[in-house]
Amino acid sequence: MGNYPYPERSYFSDTMLSVLPEEIKVQTALGTYLISLSGLRISCVTCTNLENFEDSLSCCFNASFPKLPPISQKVTGILEQLLVNGNALLCKFCQSTLIEIRDIKSFKYQPPIFSLDVGNSCSDETYFCHPQDGVHSKDGTSVHLSKLDVTPNSVSSSSCLHTGVEVVIVPSLMEKESFQQKSGGCLFCSHCFMAVGQTVTVGPQNYYALWTNCLNVLTEEKDIDGDFLRFVDKPLLEEAAFYGLFIASLLENHCYRVILSAVTWDGSFDFMLLWLIDQELQLYSAALPKIPIPADQSDDERTTTDSMKTENSKDAELLPTTSLVLEPTTCRRVFYKLLLPSNNEPHKEGPDLLQSWRKDFGVSLFSLPWETCIGLASCLLQFTARMTPRSRKPDQHLLGFTCGAVPVANTSL
Repeated sequence: MGNYPYPERSYFSDTMLSVLPEEIKVQTALGTYLISLSGLRISCVTCTNLENFEDSLSCCFNASFPKLPPISQKVTGILEQLLVNGNALLCKFCQSTLIEIRDIKSFKYQPPIFSLDVGNSCSDETYFCHPQDGVHSKDGTSVHLSKLDVTPNSVSSSSCLHTGVEVVIVPSLMEKESFQQKSGGCLFCSHCFMAVGQTVTVGPQNYYALWTNCLNVLTEEKDIDGDFLRFVDKPLLEEAAFYGLFIASLLENHCYRVILSAVTWDGSFDFMLLWLIDQELQLYSAALPKIPIPADQSDDERTTTDSMKTENSKDAELLPTTSLVLEPTTCRRVFYKLLLPSNNEPHKEGPDLLQSWRKDFGVSLFSLPWETCIGLASCLLQFTARMTPRSRKPDQHLLGFTCGAVPVANTSL
């Protein structure tokens, strides 16, 4: 499906779009665009009477894409290497030290498992559909990472776990007075009061699970001879990779409908509904650059010239041609609905749908830091803008949701 945004709808009068085996040709009255879609084999079709939607033209065609080879450098492998070679984990927001990791010899990868933790502040009646007090609590985390395979040997002062989404450590490793723990089990940086992790309970033992996108890792930078130069800090995991790992983890645990809450120092609140389907896609998108209109032509002359150029192939060959090569972005489709009201979309059916989901046993509840929720929403909105208009707003059972996507992150080592 092609989507070609442009600032002026009238510019596309008498537009011809030709779909060729290895490129798309968009011929307008003022010039021609040759758009090469890397790796895509297209079924030839020539489109006229294109669907016009706001500032875009859309058409549909059949195409095939070869299966991509496995990514050689895996996200979790990079993360584990940073942890093993790191000296300390820092708060990403204020750079204060949270934990010294230079003496930790291993960070074993364990796929995340999400489950209800009754040991947390969220009791059964806040998760199931019949609360004793008749009111659904919004505090705490109802569904989060469960370390079913945690043993004293796997998480200790010299050995830790990571899931890609979280780093799991024993509480004794945390720097004194570097964090504060509030009700609900959330951990906050003592300096900037940003949420950085949460407490998980396995049997009688408590562990700290720190979100990887909220951490920087302090490492040594060395010269070509291996001599120490200086300490540098870098993000433990980029935001986009975190979103991909988070969504992939939900799908692996069969969490297809999720109520996502945002955690702040003052408490948590419902932020977004997620409806997930395990569907990957290759997304090509680009804004076509404007071909300048000759300044010495009047409006009437431009109209006459446009008509003549469209009908006369000889003149058409003299028009400027702009070539673009587009690379695909591998992403996973996500349907979402923001619960925060806005000027453009008032808060109408949100509360009713939220309450309906809260009474549904098939819905999972999850909490992330406010800053992460904002970043995830921005990522989804950016991918929405890159999709064709007809695919942005689904209908039927997904009516009211918006179609977005997150980058695919490979979790294999």
